[in-house]
Amino acid sequence: MEKRTEGAWLINHTKKLSEIRNSQDFEDIELAGKCGIFLSNLAASDKQSELNSDKVSAIAKVSDIKKTEIETIKNTLEEAKLIDCGNNGSISVLGITTSSVLNHTTDIFNNNNPSNFQCAAVELADNISDLPKEEKILNEYISDIYKLNESETNDLFSQAEEIGFIDYEILDNDSKFYFNGNLFRRDGINKTNAILSSLKNEEINKITELDQTLTAKGCISLETANSILGENLLSKLHSIGMYDFNEVSNSHEIKTFITKPSAFSKYGDPFEEDALDLAKAFVSSLYYGMNFSTRGRGKITMLKSLLQKLVNGYDVGPATAIGEDYKLLELKRVIQLISTPNSSMYYMRLLKKDVGTLAMQVLEFGDTSEQTVMTNIHSGSVTNYVGPEQKRIFNRKKQNVQSKKSVAELLRTFRS
Repeated sequence: MEKRTEGAWLINHTKKLSEIRNSQDFEDIELAGKCGIFLSNLAASDKQSELNSDKVSAIAKVSDIKKTEIETIKNTLEEAKLIDCGNNGSISVLGITTSSVLNHTTDIFNNNNPSNFQCAAVELADNISDLPKEEKILNEYISDIYKLNESETNDLFSQAEEIGFIDYEILDNDSKFYFNGNLFRRDGINKTNAILSSLKNEEINKITELDQTLTAKGCISLETANSILGENLLSKLHSIGMYDFNEVSNSHEIKTFITKPSAFSKYGDPFEEDALDLAKAFVSSLYYGMNFSTRGRGKITMLKSLLQKLVNGYDVGPATAIGEDYKLLELKRVIQLISTPNSSMYYMRLLKKDVGTLAMQVLEFGDTSEQTVMTNIHSGSVTNYVGPEQKRIFNRKKQNVQSKKSVAELLRTFRS
């Protein structure tokens, strides 16, 4: 497994572990993953950053790092020569891209001499990314490669299922088939065709219409997707990862936007390219402002031109809305806000150039043209974001027996 891929899985698993109370068996995974997330949120992509203690504390909270963990994580990153810690709680960090964050995450994991049990948990998830695998075959492979006895292997699979590292459905002859949310990030066209071959003509036509809409716009609202597919069909396809659901929210409302899992394939493996979900959060926040919030306080038109200007290193603004509407992106250090003297207006500057480039890829997906995304961005503060994998797992948990049977039928189409 390549270092970047392994780093992406470590971060993916860490996000799952954050919802689990007792995760002692995966402590090295969680430490490496939290180091990677914290490092990403500290750094800009192309220059050194100097952060005071207040900003460091805020970034730790956004990174879901507890007070009891922060010193260990800071020490680990400093020992790896990735940050310099000042006596007053400040941190200095060199320019780091998402790609290098993933590599550093893997190095931190491997330098801690993780157990075979933990290494197997990473391999287990990656092994079922392309196609679902039968329990017996996967069980034998993992136990052989990582020298786990029967009890250890059973414990690994049991914990991986409970935590959400892997999903399963029971297909023919009561056999478990394991898969995860990355099925459609690689070779999406062939897998979509396989799904279509198992559906009714009416459902095929609806999926084709939704795909054409996503190709034209890059990102659409949940309401639009439901109007095309209907809630039941969309829920089934969401459950197996055919579409990414991105949730943004503030104190007033929650909105969900849909993108294709393969939207970042132009730059490499989509799973690796946006493992931290920053580009998806960027696009979703902008789309929320464009389509669902109230008018006023300044506007931005021609979204692709805006992103291109930011990627090229220019500031955008000034506008009052910029200072209020993109708090989440500011906290995750995707953007920096610069106030104007004697005014409530702000300029926006892109800190993570690679994230901006990926966000542009969503808008350029397929045949998107400037005219299809030219619109106004209005007032709408986005303070929280829930990524595609969290949304997919939540959807699977609330499925009834009939829904799960339908999902199992879809997965059967991947069997070779």
